[in-house]
Amino acid sequence: MSGIKLRPYQTECIDAVFQSWYDGVKRPAVVLPTGAGKTVVFSRLIKDFRDVQDPDPENTDAFRTGRRVMVLVHRDELADQAIAKIRATLPGDVSVGKVKAESNEITADVMVCSVQTLASARRREQVQYSGISHGDVGLIITDECHHAAAPSYRKVYEGFPEALQLGVTATLARGDNVGLGDVWEEVVYSKSILWMISKGYLSDVRTQRISVEGLDMTGVKASRGDYQAGDLGRALEESHADTIIAKAYREHASDRQGIVFTPTVATAQAAAEELNAAGVVTAVLSGETSREERLEMFEGFRTGRIQALSNCMVLTEGFDAPWASCAVIARPTQSAPLYTQMVGRVLRTWPGKKDALVLDLVGASSNKLRTLVDLEPGVVSQVEDGELLTEAVIREAEELNTKVPAGSIAYELKLREVNMFEGSDVAWHRTEKGVLFIDCGPDDEKRNRWVFLHPSAEPGLWDVCGLKQGGAAGAFPGHTGLDLSSAMAWGEVVAEDRGAFSVLRSASWRKGKPSDAQLSFAEGLGIDTTGMNKGQVSEALSTSRASRYLDALV
Repeated sequence: MSGIKLRPYQTECIDAVFQSWYDGVKRPAVVLPTGAGKTVVFSRLIKDFRDVQDPDPENTDAFRTGRRVMVLVHRDELADQAIAKIRATLPGDVSVGKVKAESNEITADVMVCSVQTLASARRREQVQYSGISHGDVGLIITDECHHAAAPSYRKVYEGFPEALQLGVTATLARGDNVGLGDVWEEVVYSKSILWMISKGYLSDVRTQRISVEGLDMTGVKASRGDYQAGDLGRALEESHADTIIAKAYREHASDRQGIVFTPTVATAQAAAEELNAAGVVTAVLSGETSREERLEMFEGFRTGRIQALSNCMVLTEGFDAPWASCAVIARPTQSAPLYTQMVGRVLRTWPGKKDALVLDLVGASSNKLRTLVDLEPGVVSQVEDGELLTEAVIREAEELNTKVPAGSIAYELKLREVNMFEGSDVAWHRTEKGVLFIDCGPDDEKRNRWVFLHPSAEPGLWDVCGLKQGGAAGAFPGHTGLDLSSAMAWGEVVAEDRGAFSVLRSASWRKGKPSDAQLSFAEGLGIDTTGMNKGQVSEALSTSRASRYLDALV
């Protein structure tokens, strides 16, 4: 089977990191928006790093460092997600282990480590000592590297002074204005949210300001660059913002699944109570919610039994629910990075998802609050209520110049072609109940009829599976527990390897006339084929068949 196929910008990113190392930059950083596949990038980069480090005396490109790799995550629950993605990319003879709390797989070729665990001198010494027998750590990758100014990270870096480093994040700025220049030497590759939207990799986004007249922000104290959560929570409670949130959700987002961000547990609970009373089924998550409860909530959210999740700073990072299309910013903020993280949770693409909606709570003296303008600083000065971000960019560009200059971001946005599923060249389809699949053609003893994505045991993750028509479904080994972009990429690899015909959207066979047999079969199923080409009729027939078999599995 061929390897996972990277998007062009992901390949460019990896090349830029290696070039920076060759140029003597030991601590480069990469900035890619939520949904850009950051973990896919550094998983492939680990493979390439180990290939370059192959102990071949004629390999003049090799770095003079160890071959082992350490991946630092700042939250324990992110470790298992990273391990699944890395294992799906690396050869089977490369071991991937976890160093977190009771897990201590310090002899692995690739160690995914909790930074809280390695902040302990004893645990760092164990990793250092293991290098005597298993090789030195030659590369440290820091996920969500905007946290890296904290003392816990510095202790880890100081313990492995010879290792190369890479920082990966969606936003390198910190809300508390702590500088990161002494941690990361140079941003060697970045893509903006608007660029990702222009290429169809992220959903376009619109905003609606929700005025809370009784919310007076003048008395809310600020520290470290943002409002104090306790003060802000009390101000929201006193203004009865919860009832306004519920009314606004019903008015503007009644058909959307959403995430509500609040400053305190009390405000998260109050918002959920009002939303439930208004008929919007809502669950509450906080740092105290048990793993079992979270699993149940995430499953309800995935299946649509729960329409909204109300949370207190739990879902700002590392949460993947691409079908969610509404973010309620009931945690007004002065922090551009925090605002970007919250909005980023609903920008991922999903079949049938036309755009994302952000409901921004505003009150008296709220002029310093972050808005959609801050997703792309300096590009647009104002986004009107109900206006898409791209529409605002194009509008302002045309106000300055009736002919938008070629090469500008506004020009790219005007010409954008958004594919159905993450800008893919492969023909993904969706069953009647929403199962994502690729039709691989007639099945036989070696070939599956469909390659499809099935929810993994871990919320927000996916397994790549195959099914023969009338047979049993099964996951492909090594391709389970992946985020959506990784699962999609591996699904495409499997489908292209096993397909009886080309699964690309651009395949020439799709442009021909449908056969008499196709038309007859479609007519028998009640499908109107008027004006359809061969590919469109094939898609309609495939969706009908796949719905019969795949919908019963989910």
